[in-house]
Amino acid sequence: MSRPIAITIGWRAKSLPIVAERDAALDALILKAHARDDRAALVTLYTQAADLAKDMDAECFFLTYAHIFALELDHASQAQLRARLVAYGRE
Repeated sequence: MSRPIAITIGWRAKSLPIVAERDAALDALILKAHARDDRAALVTLYTQAADLAKDMDAECFFLTYAHIFALELDHASQAQLRARLVAYGRE
């Protein structure tokens, strides 16, 4: 059963939720990667979540997290993730 993940941003959180429908297996993998502090996996998993996002705001939310972890690791995908964020005006 796929559960929606409600993500809220800023002080208007109660009136402007961002909902991303994701695979329950992907959610579980993200939680496990956080528990293990596996940042390389988090880059990949948040990128996958961005690829599955239903709208630009949700996609950019996940891309931001992927990019943050990529920067921390000097991960090879950091330039590609940044380019995606820049394309949406979200740098």
